[in-house]
Amino acid sequence: MDYTSLLYAPVYAVLGVPAVLTLCGGQPPMTLMAMDKTAGVVVGGGGRFGSEVETIAPAAAVQATDLADIDLADLRNASLEMNGKTWTVRNHQMKPSPNGEGKGEIWLLLSEESE
Repeated sequence: MDYTSLLYAPVYAVLGVPAVLTLCGGQPPMTLMAMDKTAGVVVGGGGRFGSEVETIAPAAAVQATDLADIDLADLRNASLEMNGKTWTVRNHQMKPSPNGEGKGEIWLLLSEESE
């Protein structure tokens, strides 16, 4: 089953918002659809023996296929413009679909701080 065309594409078309991702290093900005999760998502936790503490952090979800041509290490300190606000990407987290990581989502963990 192709979850990208059956699930992710329609959801992003209806609920997604236009966003501009600008990577560090002089690459041209990318326009894509994102899911605004800046109210916060649960990240962390799940450490060995429950040693990590979960926190709530602002995020944006994007389709992994939209970022297939970039090195994901370049996401750190990139900027994301979405819903009239500019955020700094602090980290990312893979959210695979049943078809694998490359066909799921990538959560961009955001911060209002700039460097």
